[in-house]
Amino acid sequence: MTRSRPSLTVAAGAAGLLLLTTACGGGSGASSGTAKAQDPNVLTVASSIAPNSLNPALGGSADPQQYFFELAYDTLIRRDVNGTYSPALATKWGYVGSGSKTFDITLRSGVKFNDGSALTAEGVKKSLQYYAKAGGPLAANLAPVGSIDVVSPLKLRLHLTKSDPLMPLYLSQPTAGEIISPIGLGKTDELGTTTHGAGPYMIDASQTVSGQTYTYVPNPTYFDKSRVHWKKVVIKVIKDENTTLSAFRSGEVDYALGDSTTAKAAKSAGLQVLSNPYSVMQLMIMDRKGAMVKALGDLRVRQAMMYAINRGSVAKALYGTYAKSWDYPVLAGKSGYSEGSEGKYAYNVAKAKKLLSEAGYPNGFTLPIIVNLTGTGESQAAEAFAAEMANIGINVKITVPANTNELYSTYTKYPAMMFDYGVGLAPPYAQGNDLLYSWGNPFKADDKQLDTLYSKAASATTDQLQEQGWQKFEQRLSDLSWNVYMAAVEKITYVRPGLKGVDLSSTNLTPDLSNFYVAK
Repeated sequence: MTRSRPSLTVAAGAAGLLLLTTACGGGSGASSGTAKAQDPNVLTVASSIAPNSLNPALGGSADPQQYFFELAYDTLIRRDVNGTYSPALATKWGYVGSGSKTFDITLRSGVKFNDGSALTAEGVKKSLQYYAKAGGPLAANLAPVGSIDVVSPLKLRLHLTKSDPLMPLYLSQPTAGEIISPIGLGKTDELGTTTHGAGPYMIDASQTVSGQTYTYVPNPTYFDKSRVHWKKVVIKVIKDENTTLSAFRSGEVDYALGDSTTAKAAKSAGLQVLSNPYSVMQLMIMDRKGAMVKALGDLRVRQAMMYAINRGSVAKALYGTYAKSWDYPVLAGKSGYSEGSEGKYAYNVAKAKKLLSEAGYPNGFTLPIIVNLTGTGESQAAEAFAAEMANIGINVKITVPANTNELYSTYTKYPAMMFDYGVGLAPPYAQGNDLLYSWGNPFKADDKQLDTLYSKAASATTDQLQEQGWQKFEQRLSDLSWNVYMAAVEKITYVRPGLKGVDLSSTNLTPDLSNFYVAK
């Protein structure tokens, strides 16, 4: 679960899209030139949101959320820029036996947390158990862990209640893999404002203003000094895209997520603009059985919404050249994608109206939605979606929560959520878990055929059979129209000259701030 904006309701008509199209030019008044060089001592990063807490167990795994945790909390396993795994707090790991139900972890010896406590198997066990119960948005990733055995002071064994092949992924992400010290677990009320991790940095409270500026300094106990590249890392909360760009120009910011409306101006200002296919902007329908909004329980209504979106115009208006029309749950070239699967729901207002009428809603209905705050451009996408739905009589009422605390506590009170879902980052197993068995399905809707396809794909005995299974799973997900897909969107990042280690790519879609360094 991008930006705080007032709650609003968008009226019908093409005028909204026209305004969005005009805004996408962003940069006509930009000055050209060479940006200031990177300060070799201080890295300053802009984030469009403030953390709901510095407690990693309550945070998410995507950027910019992860910025506030990854500096101070090392993961058990490190996911490298090429997509492979390497040692971090753990030196060895792997499944034991068949079925992906028993997972062993061997820890690095001699590791100290920034509060002085030692890394032990018993402490890691308690940290994992805390993550599972803390109620964070991704706590469900550890739901399959039924019990944990401490085999020795530096070795533990996880017993899973069901097969889960993604345990290495979970333990490499800032969702469960970032281990909290025993002292921190004994003072969980302090985790919101202090850090108790074994990462390369730690929060400096004297230079931190909650909600505005977060300052991290080197952790003197960190085991790998070669990963400490800065005397200070500062994260500034800047909610407006144009203000972020101005901060780059003045030398106040070195790295940030970019935006299609300012990308041209960023290039003109001498910044490096990196982009890579990342997500599908979509309306995530959570009320799939129609408990809150009866109409959503009818497949014809959900299909009508799919046909009612002029995706080509929306993608161009919202993202310019950084997106394309897309109506499928997974990106081209990714696991689960079948060649030519997209394009099934071509823009057809007449067909959409016919389906609504057949379902008993010739005059449409009212649809309240909430906007997620952890992606990019979700508020604007919600406005574009509302304009398209107005053309078939659906009155979309949009609520944008004030912050992530409000989002996490209220999103289940809405039948649907506009969500920039990073399908480029989530393999089908994780995507299915999100949408079927954890936070993405708060009303516990089910489809027996989809459940069967998921289980078969997850337990397939060969890579070929597994991929065939995931393709069938994604096709069924598309047929159900549980999500209304709008556009395949690229992630954009802005990088100051001289800053290295960002390496945005298909295998490194959420660059780790700890990897950034100054060019020699």
